[in-house]
Amino acid sequence: MVVVIGAGAAGLVAATFARSTGQPVRLLERTSDGGRKILISGGGRCNILPSSLQPERFITDSPAHLMRGLLRSWPLTEQRTFFENEVGIPLALESDTGKLFPKSNRARDVRDGLVDLATRRGVEIQYDTTVNGLRRSPGEGWQIETSRGPLTATAVILATGGLSVPQTGSDGTGLRIAQDLGHGMHPFYPALTPLTGGMPGGADLAGISLPVRIRAKGDGRTRETAGGFLFTHRGYSGPSVLDISDMVTKTTSEVFLRVSWTDRTESQWRDEIAATTGRVASVVARHLPERLAEALCADAGLPPDRRGPELRREERLALIERLTAYALPLTGNEGYKRAEVTGGGVALTDIHSRTLESVRHPGLFMCGEMLDAFGPIGGYNFAWAWATGRLAGLAAGRMG
Repeated sequence: MVVVIGAGAAGLVAATFARSTGQPVRLLERTSDGGRKILISGGGRCNILPSSLQPERFITDSPAHLMRGLLRSWPLTEQRTFFENEVGIPLALESDTGKLFPKSNRARDVRDGLVDLATRRGVEIQYDTTVNGLRRSPGEGWQIETSRGPLTATAVILATGGLSVPQTGSDGTGLRIAQDLGHGMHPFYPALTPLTGGMPGGADLAGISLPVRIRAKGDGRTRETAGGFLFTHRGYSGPSVLDISDMVTKTTSEVFLRVSWTDRTESQWRDEIAATTGRVASVVARHLPERLAEALCADAGLPPDRRGPELRREERLALIERLTAYALPLTGNEGYKRAEVTGGGVALTDIHSRTLESVRHPGLFMCGEMLDAFGPIGGYNFAWAWATGRLAGLAAGRMG
């Protein structure tokens, strides 16, 4: 028998494909329903897949070629066919973002569809079951200690996720088991999480959103992101912030974020400001939300009524810097409670790249968020979960 631990995105797919080999499969889940991260993803819509896969946008501390190989093990076209033809969920492309959502725009359809498919294929799902331990049995296979008693299995798939959004059931059980069994682990950290800090105007800017470019420098690294930026009551969120948040959460050294609030260059701002005879803040507000425009002018030291002809050189330079390379104040981050994924995890060198079987323990497989790789928001991490879940499921089933 194959036992899969964790009924999230990777676990549901792993169990389904393990069962497709003809082996009996039992799926253990500590919550009462499973797949809770699927339910809250994409604002309740579930961004199932990106329209194109870009391995260079994934982050890992393991050899990058191992991560790329795993991503390519199940091409996006085949993943889409699986969801539309086998799970029975028609997908629709959101053209302005390149994201694929269920046409129903209901994340619950995705979770329920995966559960139903697994059940139809013959997977036995056991909810409200906590795994307390895992060890090799005296013969071939594994002994699993659960809250409902012991189980034996020929092969075990760990698909318990990481530490992000703990209220969905992610408590790090699989990571602890993998570590206790001697696997190499890269340090964990919250990733794709909002950042905290205070902009000029404080909470008065909460709710403002706009497209920006962010450049991050720190710990000997430099990276840029572009996309939506959202002011929150505690700091900043949106795709551009989430995609660069690991630069902040992964290191204890100081990280500096510079924001360009528009796609306008320094010379374009300089020429337009020089040409105005009216309020400088009104010029800025042509391209930015008015509250943000006023806050940036104030932060540059401009009186509210400062007019173009009255602008001093040092004021102009200070304003243009804040418009094109604003030093975003940071105080911290929202941590695992708001993180979409966990960075770090099981080193990819500790699993066989063609099967996801442990190099240390035959018959033990790992997949999904437990592994040391994650991508940007936009369906990339689901693509990782589906691909690695399938690979582990097929290999574990064939072993059984």
